Order: sequence, then C-alpha cells, then structure tokens
Amino acid sequence: MKICILGNTKENYSWMVLTLRDGFSKLGHEVIELDYKSNSIETIENFLWKNKPDIIFTHLTFHKHHPIEDMLSIFEELRNYNDTKIIHALNDGRHIPRYMDDISYSFDLALVGQTEHINEFSDIWKIPCYYWPYSSLTYNKIATPSPKLLFKNPIFLGSELSHKDRREYIQHLKRVLPIRIVGTKSSNDLRHKTPELSASASCILGLCTAYDINHFIDVRPFQYLGTGACMIIRKFKGMDDVIPPNLYYPFNSYKNPMEIKVIFNKIQKTDTMPMRRKAFNFIQKYHSSVVRMENTLKVIQGKQNSVKAFLSEI
Repeated sequence: MKICILGNTKENYSWMVLTLRDGFSKLGHEVIELDYKSNSIETIENFLWKNKPDIIFTHLTFHKHHPIEDMLSIFEELRNYNDTKIIHALNDGRHIPRYMDDISYSFDLALVGQTEHINEFSDIWKIPCYYWPYSSLTYNKIATPSPKLLFKNPIFLGSELSHKDRREYIQHLKRVLPIRIVGTKSSNDLRHKTPELSASASCILGLCTAYDINHFIDVRPFQYLGTGACMIIRKFKGMDDVIPPNLYYPFNSYKNPMEIKVIFNKIQKTDTMPMRRKAFNFIQKYHSSVVRMENTLKVIQGKQNSVKAFLSEI
C-alpha cells in the first residue's frame, strides 16, 4: 500500500511521524510524506491527487495552519473519488478536541491516545475512535553504551518551561538533586541518539503532563524504555494496563521532590541491567512501531475494533 504522512515532517521532530514512517516502511509499505506547515494548501492538494495514497495519516489539520474547512473538502473529495482512507491521529492529552464538529464526511476514523474521552470525541466527530498510544521505534537489541553519554545524574529531555506544574516541580527538584536538562529542539537535543543515550545514562526522568487522563501516556516511556533505559516515571492514570510497573521506578505526585532523590539513591546501588532488558523486550514485543502499525492496519480494515482488543494482547 501507499501510505501518506501529512504532518510535521520537515523538522524530523514529531515522534508520531517517526514511528509511522519506521513501522510502515519495515512492514514493506511505500511511505510518502509532506510537511503540512511549510507547504501551501494548493501544494498539499496537488501532492495528494498526484500520488493518490491508499491511506493518509494527518495530525495537524485542526491546528489552523491552513483553513480547516478547505482541508476537509480536499479530504472529502479524495475519499469519494479515490477511496482514500483518511485517518486523524490525536496523541496529545486533551479533555476536548481542537475541532468540535462533525468530520464524518472527510475522515474515516480517528486514532486517539487516551480512553478517558474517546466516546465523547466519537460523538462530536461522528466517526469511530480507537485507542492508539505512542510506540517505540523498532530495534533488535539494546545499543552499546557511549562514553560521551554516560551521565551520572538523572536526565530530563524536553521543555522545562512549557507546563506550570512540571516547571515548578523541576525547580524544587534541582534544590535536592543535581539533574541534567536537555531542551527539546535545542542545539543539544539528543533524540537522534535515543538508543545510545538510553543504554548509557544512569537514569532518565519521565516528568509527565496530562497524567490524569485515563490511558494517556506521553512518548517518553515508549521512546526510552523501548531502547533499554532505566527510568523514573510519574505514573499516568491507567498506565499499568499498558506498561507494567516493574519495568521502571514510579513516583506518584509533584508534591515531594525528595521522592525522586530516594529512588535515585536506590538506583545507584542497584544493577539496573535486568530491568532494562525486561523493559526493552516488553516494549519491543507489544509497543514497537512495527507492532503498532500492524494493529493500526487491522483497525482500518475492520479486523480490530475495540479498546479491549488492543489491551488484551498485552
């Protein structure tokens, strides 16, 4: 099949794009891509009609980079005249969708990274919605540690400032424990070295947001546990249904920074390699990009149609 990723492709930044590309390519499908933000709506329309993909995955349609109704019309025509399947992918932790109206004439279904509001989203959009958590890139083994990435202190990768509760917690945490912060999209960004970093760093912090939305889990547990990292993670609601708690060190709130210090002191006295191997093997078995995209095709083809069907495989 010819599969199109229409989204944040130019900066090679979106984890959704990276895993879609990785999974479908390794499954043998032709993957084409177009950056949604930097191209005009005319360029997008011409590209889609020229290539006539079997499936389009789009995740920025409702971010208002282009007139929404115009894009919905383009998708509608592709569905009607080319029988293209149009899939909306929503992986951010939201209580309400960005677009609050019927999209059934333009989209076949939506993939939603939570279960808390999945029925409400389906009622608003008038299309089926399916649970679709993030995935890991697909690897055969844990990488060899890199001397340049042997960070002794816990490391947090992401924006320190973007969320109020996390920002305040990090400030408190710095007072009791030295931590290394690598900003997203900064000159020191290490996402392109995820396997080596996971194998090398003593500990990676998962300081999540949207932790109170059932089954929403941000990208970090999949990205880093899936490459053999030792992680301290703030638990998400319903996380145990997706990732067992014995694969990482959990903490439960942003109230007490000493909680992480105690956990990290324990890690320093522990051989973490057995946990790293278990985490790597589990994520690769159940949440790799290849597994996730195989399941995604089952959903699109009507062979898997419920949250329970996904969770029962774990």
